[in-house]
Amino acid sequence: MDFLLNNLAFIIIPFIYISIFMIGKYIVEYQFHFIALAFILSFVFYLIGGQFLEWTVFSGHFSLALFILVMLAGVMKKNGIYRSVIDPVRGDLSLYGFIYLLPHIFTRFDMYINGFNPIGSIAYLLMIPLLVTSIRNVKKNIETEKWQEMHKLGYVVYFLIYIHVGFRININNFEVTILEISWPFHLTLIVYLIIKLLNRFKLIKLK
Repeated sequence: MDFLLNNLAFIIIPFIYISIFMIGKYIVEYQFHFIALAFILSFVFYLIGGQFLEWTVFSGHFSLALFILVMLAGVMKKNGIYRSVIDPVRGDLSLYGFIYLLPHIFTRFDMYINGFNPIGSIAYLLMIPLLVTSIRNVKKNIETEKWQEMHKLGYVVYFLIYIHVGFRININNFEVTILEISWPFHLTLIVYLIIKLLNRFKLIKLK
């Protein structure tokens, strides 16, 4: 049971993917409506709580599933089935991931300020400029090259998220412990980096 709860994001991923496949075009068309809905639901979830929400939203796994979906698009073929579903809403998924992390942040804020696993809060702050510039009305007013340069910060954010999820850190005692139970996250990062390097050296083609 502990293994499933610690890696729940991977179970959530297919359900989100299917949902995007079904309503992706509406997410694109009504971006601000869905963002507003995400804020409302995040607030409601925070108020009502409950075991299911603790497992999915308060734990951060729902948001993590969204972030993994976005990250994996970077190592999939551009015109493939996966990216045809995810690419139109990649920025939106990142926004939702950020918003649905609010209950996670609020319920664990005292832990972060006391030095326990604070890396996640740093990643959260670094997300802000990336997410603001992912809003389509903002993005269209930024030069493409400048936008791409800015969003290279996303690699830093995802690495910090990985550290936050895959390790237990206590800066007060200078303790860093790898979470072996989270091996699917470690494996995902390794596979991601291998594919990125193979593409970088033109051993495989993703476009």
